[in-house]
Amino acid sequence: MSAIRLHRAALVILCFAGASLVALWIAFLFWGRHLTTAAWTKVLPGFDLAEAAFGPSSGGSVATVVAIFLTLLTVILCGLALLLRYWNTFQRPEVMARVFSAAVAVACCSVLFKRLAGGGLEQMPGYDIQAMMTNPASVAVFGQRLLLIWPAVLLKHFVPRLTYIQSFIAIQGVAIVISVYVVGEWSALFVGDKLKCLGQVLLTLLLLPTMFAYLAHDMGVAFTYTFCFLFLYRRQYWLFILGFMVGIFNHQNILLLVPTAAAVMWGRERRSTVAGVAALSLALYFLIRYILNQTVPIPQTHEEKVWWNIRQIAEFKRTMIFGTMLTAPWYAGAAAVFSSADPFLKRASILFPMQLGIYFCYGQLNEPRLFIGFFPILIGIYLCFMRKALLTPVSDSSRAAA
Repeated sequence: MSAIRLHRAALVILCFAGASLVALWIAFLFWGRHLTTAAWTKVLPGFDLAEAAFGPSSGGSVATVVAIFLTLLTVILCGLALLLRYWNTFQRPEVMARVFSAAVAVACCSVLFKRLAGGGLEQMPGYDIQAMMTNPASVAVFGQRLLLIWPAVLLKHFVPRLTYIQSFIAIQGVAIVISVYVVGEWSALFVGDKLKCLGQVLLTLLLLPTMFAYLAHDMGVAFTYTFCFLFLYRRQYWLFILGFMVGIFNHQNILLLVPTAAAVMWGRERRSTVAGVAALSLALYFLIRYILNQTVPIPQTHEEKVWWNIRQIAEFKRTMIFGTMLTAPWYAGAAAVFSSADPFLKRASILFPMQLGIYFCYGQLNEPRLFIGFFPILIGIYLCFMRKALLTPVSDSSRAAA
């Protein structure tokens, strides 16, 4: 009975608030929007503080500020009305789980975007966003990694007032959303839909140390590799080939997924299927690489970094020390619980030693970002252990108590 009374009281309060808001809108439209700044200062408490902090507002902008304030109140009130109307629905466990999962996903996207857009990122030597968007052929090594550069160029074309960096950040924001989403779908394979947000949180923790420079292809690696692993796991090999083909435009090191896919498929599929997927993937790789070499001929495709890495290791460079601190614990933990991993993940882990070898020769091992392509496997290993160690004992103890 008390719940019914509370519901009715809340309904009465919302009706009163709604009527008050309508009155405020009417007053604003027919009277308030014509007031001067001085008049608004007298009407609205604290308005003078905002004027002092941000500078004096023109007459038209004051009306816009007040209209936005009223719009926010309207949105909040409508949200409360919907919550009250569907309160019983929101109390269902499956709905609460979906809302919680969506909230965590939004939080992960927000953290990553904040790190990207306002985290004090530095321009990487030899990599300039404006050059990539205007003349990628002039950018050595990176100039053919265009998957997320092309949409930024298109956005800049349709919204000319945006700077090159703003266009870049906007497209990276979209890539962050895609990455968090697909990692959620990938994580659901191992812990179910209700706990897939655990994988998204792990992705956020893994990506944060990698976002130290404006690089368009890193986030592309996150979602192209995850899509490819997701399709491989589901045995959707045509979709894997499509995802692999898209990934070629992002980073040439996606070639490592061909032997990884063969290792995953071996024994699960007929040898002709394994050979067909590998052969078609290789053919597409070299065809697209040939097209890129002809259309975007960059001055240099790679840099030998063997002695660079040896010097960093031998001289205990600070960058190598910090890079190891940010990377090694994650992989040590994964090695410790490797026996709990899904058989797919165990086979796909062949990717890591291949990455280590390639990046020792052509990358800087102090950079955690080099191994973003392995993050889906790392996340999967951790989730399998969590499922076994944290979920199974609960059910075991429940059975023992029964």
